[in-house]
Amino acid sequence: MNKILGGRSILAITIINSGAAAIPSGAELKKLTDQSLLEFNSAVQKADFTDFYKSTAELWQKQTTPDKLKKIFQTFIDRKFDVEAVIKKQVPTFDPAPAINGDDFLEVHGAYDVEGDSLTFTLKYDNEAGAWKLVGIDVQFKPGRGNTAKAPSDAELKKLTDDTLLLFNSAIQTQDFGAFYKSTAKLWQKQTTPDDLKAAFKSFIDKKFDIGSVVKTVKPSFEPQPAINSDGLLVVEGSYPIKPDKLTFALKYLNEGGSWKLIGIDVQANKAGEAEK
Repeated sequence: MNKILGGRSILAITIINSGAAAIPSGAELKKLTDQSLLEFNSAVQKADFTDFYKSTAELWQKQTTPDKLKKIFQTFIDRKFDVEAVIKKQVPTFDPAPAINGDDFLEVHGAYDVEGDSLTFTLKYDNEAGAWKLVGIDVQFKPGRGNTAKAPSDAELKKLTDDTLLLFNSAIQTQDFGAFYKSTAKLWQKQTTPDDLKAAFKSFIDKKFDIGSVVKTVKPSFEPQPAINSDGLLVVEGSYPIKPDKLTFALKYLNEGGSWKLIGIDVQANKAGEAEK
């Protein structure tokens, strides 16, 4: 994400010899892989791992709970990881070939080609009464070289920051997030609505939050230096040096078609004395 927001995590499992079983056919492996990743993706979207937990092997269920799984994969939830469209449209490539390891677990390594990017996975299954059940998962998303974008110049960063915050401020003043919503990344738009955004920032509206004059007249200070993170997102953090108030911001952008589109925002305006407490 990062035309798709993603990350990685892998769970340790207790090794118990479960008895050897035949490796599934190519069609069965694709179905098994798609099903596991779609169930995992659904759990991330709902922030609820109950159904995913029920689909896993009894061996894994004895060592964890839905809540523990949610905590382990919280970063996927926070990053709005969503690969459903990729899984349903692409055919996975398995490399190396799926095999039964020394512990009698089926190991499936592979990737989905996503417009030059790489969505890779490692899945481990235990055979329970003739059915393969998940006992381990590792998912990663890496932007490809062809989609690697460069961080904007200082002048472009200032304009990008100013434009974002002024549009956000306008949404607060008018209590209408329609224009702000349209300016954000398509990935974010799929996961929210203008009304959802209005509800999320209701406290700003209630407090009559207004930073228009500050953004228009003061030059922002970036700290740390804006950079593209491992997910391919441009992270811009900083503040507008004003007194006695303190206006800070943390913005995240996704490169869509050569343009940086907002996918995350955090703005705070506090009295200097209150911020120090």
